[in-house]
Amino acid sequence: MLNSNRYLLGLTWLVAIFLVPFPFVQTLSAGLPAIYNQDKTMILFGTIAYSWMLLAMYISTRPKWLDRLIGLPNAYMIHGILSLAAIVLAYLHKSNLRSDGWIKLTGNWALYLFIGLGLYSMIFMAGWLTNRVPALRWIKQSLERVFKHEVSILIHRLNVVATGLIFIHVLLIPYIRQIVPFTVLFVAASLFVFGAYAMTFVHRRLITAKLINNVEIKPNVRQLTLKLHKHLDIYPGDFVFLSFPKVKLMKEPHPFSIVNAPSDSNELVLAIRGDGDFTRQLATIQVNESVVINGGFGMYQSVINENHPDNLMIIAGGIGIVPLLSIVDGNPDLKTTIFYSVSNENNLLYQDKFDQWEQRDNFRVFRQIGRFNQEAIANRLPKNTQKTVVLIGGPDKMGTQWIKNLRRLGVRRSQIYYERFSW
Repeated sequence: MLNSNRYLLGLTWLVAIFLVPFPFVQTLSAGLPAIYNQDKTMILFGTIAYSWMLLAMYISTRPKWLDRLIGLPNAYMIHGILSLAAIVLAYLHKSNLRSDGWIKLTGNWALYLFIGLGLYSMIFMAGWLTNRVPALRWIKQSLERVFKHEVSILIHRLNVVATGLIFIHVLLIPYIRQIVPFTVLFVAASLFVFGAYAMTFVHRRLITAKLINNVEIKPNVRQLTLKLHKHLDIYPGDFVFLSFPKVKLMKEPHPFSIVNAPSDSNELVLAIRGDGDFTRQLATIQVNESVVINGGFGMYQSVINENHPDNLMIIAGGIGIVPLLSIVDGNPDLKTTIFYSVSNENNLLYQDKFDQWEQRDNFRVFRQIGRFNQEAIANRLPKNTQKTVVLIGGPDKMGTQWIKNLRRLGVRRSQIYYERFSW
């Protein structure tokens, strides 16, 4: 499955880059009057940019089928890179074509909005980028004192306004409206995406759970227990988006991993570290508060289901252990070895769970303060790694380094899965 996941991710990129714009480009190119042939390339650049913006907007609705196909972190990376590429094409389109009146105004307003929001999002919304560029990470940490996460979400939504301006911009152009196949496709695709986006706000008003417990289990780590009002498609290792629709500044969904394997009791347990304004405010939420949950999302359990490994190895750092706890809970018959490291002993989570699991013949855990070195794990790798799957949870830098380490130890990339949680 890991090989197939990489194949599907590559295929998704091809679809996003080439197949999505193709019908727009084909219908517009076929119907474009010959008088505009000299501007054809720039006109098509604008068309491709709009099709990518529509796709990025659709991805922002977090379609579950796409998450189960390639994983939401990968989907968000496609969302971010396509948006930036669309801005570049839109700039070239605008710089090389002349227009007047409302056609010019709507196009210019949209482009300026996209450029401003693109710069803002590169700092505040693109964790996959800020984790790789230290300067951007420093700027983000400095400005977050002023621009809270909920404010960033609201600012980011101005992309919808900019996309709407482009929709109007295109329909104001007479020779474009006369190309009926393109216009029908353009309007239909736009209405579909705007409709899907609007439905996310409808779903966010549907109360799906109640908070039945809220306690601090470690310094700066809270455990929330939720009682679901209806069944949700959640697997071990998944994360869910959580929001409190009746609490000020907590109405925007945030992603958190589940601790327990979902069961017939319809209870979900979350362990959340207070890293931001939303998570720190969790201490003030009272029992019986209404909760909206959207999920589950994630691919850890899917990796296990489709690979049928004999051995499961887990490498986790700090709070990154949380989703992998539910993996152990949900797969009691699988031979499992865990390497769990924390910065200090007081940060070790759920030691009672590990004590219980150590009663199994097929379970081993190695816990320590500070990161494991390569040799410590190399000595405990199965002799035959062909039927081994390695799951990694923790900071992006740690996950990236362990992928390199494991590959040096002879573990194939297709046998390693790390779900980045940095977006």
